[in-house]
Amino acid sequence: MTEILESTTSATTSPAPADPLFDPEDVRQLFDRMAASYDRMNIALSLGFSTLWRRQLLGLVHASGSPRRVLDLMSGRGETWAEIERRLPQAEITAVDFSAQMMAQAEARSRGRFGGRVRLRQEDALAGSTKDASVDVVVSAYGLKTFDAAQLERLASEVARVLQPGGSFAFIDVTEPDCGPLRMLYRTYLRCIVPLAGILLLSNPTEYRMLHRYLAGFGDGSRAVEAFRAEAGLRIEVRRHFFGCAMSISGRRI
Repeated sequence: MTEILESTTSATTSPAPADPLFDPEDVRQLFDRMAASYDRMNIALSLGFSTLWRRQLLGLVHASGSPRRVLDLMSGRGETWAEIERRLPQAEITAVDFSAQMMAQAEARSRGRFGGRVRLRQEDALAGSTKDASVDVVVSAYGLKTFDAAQLERLASEVARVLQPGGSFAFIDVTEPDCGPLRMLYRTYLRCIVPLAGILLLSNPTEYRMLHRYLAGFGDGSRAVEAFRAEAGLRIEVRRHFFGCAMSISGRRI
């Protein structure tokens, strides 16, 4: 039976952001409002590559042994779980997200498609409630861009803390391409086409313009790379996907 464990979701669970754009409470409310259409809008935001990139994300995970204890951070509606089970059959999945509306969608997905076996925790990814060295794998798709530099440093430290020695992790997010003309085209697409898709999907286009702001702030993802490279407990690899439209950070706990 699916269980949702609630914990504090206020800004006190995350470092105080230098930029109000990254205030955890504002981010939580944004994703609450987008929960109903987020699957479809993720496809639009990623130029249709979101499912492929999730598959590539799990391909970066060391897959020896099963079952595995997997922590899915910023799990949203549970879109990554099918890929987790495909890569790691019989994995014990714990999903963490601080959006109540995303968790409600995730609970329905867990009951309907996964027999209620995914353990859900409604809390900030930086809450620190997972026990030390208690998981084999940490994964996360499309959440890095909502963190500032200090929050990313804390996230990298949290990944190192919860992984058992030799455990693996993988994160992926959309980024702005390095190529100038492609970057300009992508920005235009996000600024104009994605909000239009929001209207067609009966969503507020303002919310999806906010995603453009997060992506513009995230850029090529270098602040996330720097944060994970600075964490002494992790060995990392960085990959660019589809001409720099996405980036993954993966590796293992030393």
